[in-house]
Amino acid sequence: MNQIKLNVVSREASSRGAVRRLRAAGNIPANVYSKGTARSVSVNAVEFRNLNRALGGEASLIELTDENGESMLTLINEVQHHAIKGSVNHIDFQEVQRGESFVTNVPTHLTNEADCEGVKFDGGMLDHKSHEVEIRCRPSKLPDHIAVNVAELKVGEAIHISDLPEIDGVEFLGNPIQVIVSCQPPTVAAEPEEVEPVDAASVPADNIKEEDSDESDSQEGE
Repeated sequence: MNQIKLNVVSREASSRGAVRRLRAAGNIPANVYSKGTARSVSVNAVEFRNLNRALGGEASLIELTDENGESMLTLINEVQHHAIKGSVNHIDFQEVQRGESFVTNVPTHLTNEADCEGVKFDGGMLDHKSHEVEIRCRPSKLPDHIAVNVAELKVGEAIHISDLPEIDGVEFLGNPIQVIVSCQPPTVAAEPEEVEPVDAASVPADNIKEEDSDESDSQEGE
């Protein structure tokens, strides 16, 4: 289980102008949701960028600490980005309670791709369909990711949620037949149609004579 600390500062729900000034000062507006309530805070943009790099796409609990030293255990629920710049515009955190189960999504990581039977021996292609799966667990049992071993996957086969290995304290909530990854048959490019060359000897003599006659008539007319 990953757990990373992040500092936040309390703020009042403010106007668009105040939010723009907040971003201009290098901070990101955020909300922390907890059992039907929402608390407005701000996060330093550089600190959040460093946190994202540290996570590297893994699932993690974020311990938020405010200016008064009060801490909250949370998950990142949603990150909104600027449509053009790509910078982070807003963050939603969801508070979780220690010792209580919660629902979240965790990433799936394929392992042993180079040894996949369908790829190695039959030229197949892996199709990673579900990059996340929904689970229920307690904070102490949150996995960084779900490892999906594809070494024995053959062409035409798939790994479903029901095929995932059991993890202590983790319950998979998705449809059991939901496909995580499949091995597709190799794509064969269509060969261009061959055009048979025309043999001059096969052209009827009458056609040749008619063409010669037409040419001579045109010359006489000149």
